Amino acid sequence: MKKLLSLFLCAAMAASLVAGCSSDQTTESSSGTADNSQQEAASSEGPEEEAAITWAVFETDNYTAEVWQHIIDTFEADNPGIKIEKVLMTGDSRPQFLKTMLSAGNMPDVNIDPVDLASTDGVYAEVPDELLANYEESAVVSFNGKKTLVPAYKAYRTQVFYHKSQFEEAGITKIPETWDEFIEVCDQLQEKGYTPLMGVGASDIWATAFGYWTGVVNSELYSAYPNFNRDILDGKLSWTNEVLSETLKDWQSLTKYYHKGSMSFSNTQATSEFMSGSAAMFMDGAWSAPTIDNSTEYSADEFGVFMMPTPSGAKTYCTMPQYWGVAEACENKEAAFQFCEYVLGGNEDIYRYYLQADGTFSVTKTPVTYDMGPVQTEFINNLEGYELVPEAMKVVGDDAFPTGFEDFTLKSLQNIFTGADVDAELATWDAEMERLEAQS
Repeated sequence: MKKLLSLFLCAAMAASLVAGCSSDQTTESSSGTADNSQQEAASSEGPEEEAAITWAVFETDNYTAEVWQHIIDTFEADNPGIKIEKVLMTGDSRPQFLKTMLSAGNMPDVNIDPVDLASTDGVYAEVPDELLANYEESAVVSFNGKKTLVPAYKAYRTQVFYHKSQFEEAGITKIPETWDEFIEVCDQLQEKGYTPLMGVGASDIWATAFGYWTGVVNSELYSAYPNFNRDILDGKLSWTNEVLSETLKDWQSLTKYYHKGSMSFSNTQATSEFMSGSAAMFMDGAWSAPTIDNSTEYSADEFGVFMMPTPSGAKTYCTMPQYWGVAEACENKEAAFQFCEYVLGGNEDIYRYYLQADGTFSVTKTPVTYDMGPVQTEFINNLEGYELVPEAMKVVGDDAFPTGFEDFTLKSLQNIFTGADVDAELATWDAEMERLEAQS
């Protein structure tokens, strides 16, 4: 995508500027000499103003303030005239943060994780075709015929990270490949005085069920119902279906193996507790691999990772597509899309830096790769022989669930983890989906 001007000197100069030129080039007439009247108009306007773009981001153990600042500093150095102002998304729900900002009339110009609002007309601007042409066709999505999201990356979901030493001391010589073997491993660890599983609660409501949902539930659902999202949306399938109900009851049967303090831990705290040895296993996403590989406190050789077995024996995995969006209300859309293009593939070094920070993977037509550590390499190698399926709650486009539905289910899944009746909770999912669909 050609880099476009983010701000024109004045209305009188606009017709003579050439697309793709930088803002500090001299505007010339067709004879090659500067037009005096244009120069006078420009001087009367005073110095050229900078385009200011607000960028909504979130911070984690991997996506630190330093990571975002490095991206901002590099972009601004290469693109004088455009300033990026970071807006930190807070709270336990990024979609809810953006909804609040939208309602208040303070929507950031560029948003990470915009999917929940993308189906609402008028929230995000349509992405230029020349920018979308840089990405894999499978990564480009539309809502009601409009393409309003810029593909950012794909993130591989749950596997089970484990302490090799605790497995060895418990006499575990084989990685579990079936559900029954996984239960046996949990029992062996517990008998030796180890806590088998680390869990998450506290303010990170998304993380309580994340590992089990993406590693087990999603696999069971798509193995039983290949068109799961569409079947739910068309009313052919209820959330109270037997597969989901039984799989969540299986999850409840595992709670006796979880760390007793799980519900008091944030995801960051749970990760730290796991790495220090407070639990033998942690079901988590691919981002934990670089956290372990890059640790200065622990050796990556102390850890391993394996695919989470499922009750039925289903062997699938899922990825989460991530996107950026430019707000329709943005006053400097050209500059905003220029920023998106730069970070998400235009500058390969910055795109590589962005991907590597959280262990995610390229969605550009020309793949951008990076060197992986031993745990991340094992994570990727484990996928061989498994089938890729969508992640139900992260499907984007016309098969996406209504805005706000995932947040509702996350709270319900916390209830289930702490002992609520599974079937009663799932009945509320059907009611909530019906309510949200009626609003749309």
